[in-house]
Amino acid sequence: MDRLAIFMPKTASARQAIVFSLLAFFVLPSVIGAQWTNILTSAACFAVAAAGVAFLYGRVGMVSLTQVGLMGVGGWVMLRLSHGTDLPFEINLILAGGVTMVFGAILAFPALRLRGLYLALITLMAAGGFEILFATYQFPNGGEGFWGVQTGTEVGVRRPTIATSDTGYLRFTIAVSIACFLLIEWNRRSKPGRAWAMLRQSEAAAMAASVNVVFHKLWAFALSGLIAGFAGALLAGSIGLLDPSTFRASESILLFALAIVGGARFWQGALIAAVLYRILPALLNDWGLDPDLAFIIFGAGLLHALITAPDGIAGQIFGNRAVAKGSTDGGLSIAGLSVRYGGVVALEPLDVSFTKPVVGIIGPNGAGKTTLMNAFSGFVSSTGHIDAGGTRLSSLAPHKRSQWGLRRSFQKAEIAEDLSVRQNIQVQLDGAKISASERDKAISIALDFVGLDGQQDTLAGQLSGFERRLVDLAKAVVGSPRIVMLDEPAGGLSSDETEKLGDLILGIHAHCGAQTLLIDHDVDLVKRVCGETLVLNFGRKIAFGPVQEVFTHPDVVAAYLGGSEK
Repeated sequence: MDRLAIFMPKTASARQAIVFSLLAFFVLPSVIGAQWTNILTSAACFAVAAAGVAFLYGRVGMVSLTQVGLMGVGGWVMLRLSHGTDLPFEINLILAGGVTMVFGAILAFPALRLRGLYLALITLMAAGGFEILFATYQFPNGGEGFWGVQTGTEVGVRRPTIATSDTGYLRFTIAVSIACFLLIEWNRRSKPGRAWAMLRQSEAAAMAASVNVVFHKLWAFALSGLIAGFAGALLAGSIGLLDPSTFRASESILLFALAIVGGARFWQGALIAAVLYRILPALLNDWGLDPDLAFIIFGAGLLHALITAPDGIAGQIFGNRAVAKGSTDGGLSIAGLSVRYGGVVALEPLDVSFTKPVVGIIGPNGAGKTTLMNAFSGFVSSTGHIDAGGTRLSSLAPHKRSQWGLRRSFQKAEIAEDLSVRQNIQVQLDGAKISASERDKAISIALDFVGLDGQQDTLAGQLSGFERRLVDLAKAVVGSPRIVMLDEPAGGLSSDETEKLGDLILGIHAHCGAQTLLIDHDVDLVKRVCGETLVLNFGRKIAFGPVQEVFTHPDVVAAYLGGSEK
């Protein structure tokens, strides 16, 4: 039933999509002339391409400036297959999308290490490479050989048998475009969509929630490439012949910018981008104005989006988001655990065994507390061993540690604002091998534990700071965690909120059997909830044992309690 939810008009946005699709398919082609039929067909193709690049940026947080170049690849494959084989148009369309999906996945490899400007530059270089290839070898036009290019030859593309006329082909393009939008939406609302939302928020938080970062980045870029290939192949079927100037690298930059102006997180944003990209210049031309005036409008729209409308035009019109005012049987032990950053020792070799249900980890700022937690999570390279419940955690990848039962929060509540409370928690279980009913039950139990059972459908962006902390805690205790690590969960909370949080921390072991490791500067909270405490200073252990003994230790008093920092 979850997979069918996308087709159910439960929201205003879904109802708008259904109404728009029906009007675009049945009414629009019948009331426009021949010139505008071709323009709207082209606009529909670029709407699909814009949807792909907008999805990648708005949902995954990755920038790709190769989308129009990938459209060119899809168009090239469509033309070559049409001229060189007898395959039907529909099969060629699928094959063109498959080829660009592979190219899209290849582009994901730089994204495994790069983000932001550097990733944008890499993808722009790829777009430049495609531009050079198209200009050098041209697009197939019915000639012989691999490239299929011959001077003076102009053979058009065979269209689908059900859509040979321009009006019929416009309807065919609209139908495929709707399918592409639905494909993106289905992915967004299912398991990969939740993983992408966490990736956009924080890769570390995603790994801590058992998300396989490499796989989901590959998936996202492959999906964007597939969408671009479909768009290029449809454009080839519309025009019949393609020109290399259509697929310049600068066009990829422009399409990306317009996707931002339109609204990258909204399906309407891709339509707005296509209107600006294809229809606005045609209107200006019809009105006797220079079509290049559209670039002035584009620039003004981009400035508007960057300064006052981060969700673009669609966000201003259609957006309704509020602004946010298992058990470790066998013990948990560390042997020789050390972290180095080049010649800097961030954590000296540490040997300690934790035995109490709640263990405190304290020390001055820069003492190595978060470094220790990152070593537990597998986010930093370390030497030595971490053993828990008979399992050597230090040999597992970060997302595998989460699947085993290692959970953590971060100093900043890492939750995806455009997911509901329930969906944020569900991400934690997407990698678990449990049934849907078991998953739903586990989520309900976690929500009830933190007191958010009545807010499961609330968007995380509407929560208060304390409620976000509760969602973070629910993510940590959902299912069958074995170790729960909390990094300064009381930061920024009032005394009453801290007391409520302390009650929840004390109840974690009874709730799910997990052992809790707590980092916090609130000494009263640590004394209240922890059975034993580890004290670090400059990356080395200076004390460990029962809480009351640790807080009277001379070295602790000198390095921590007696200092200017708490």
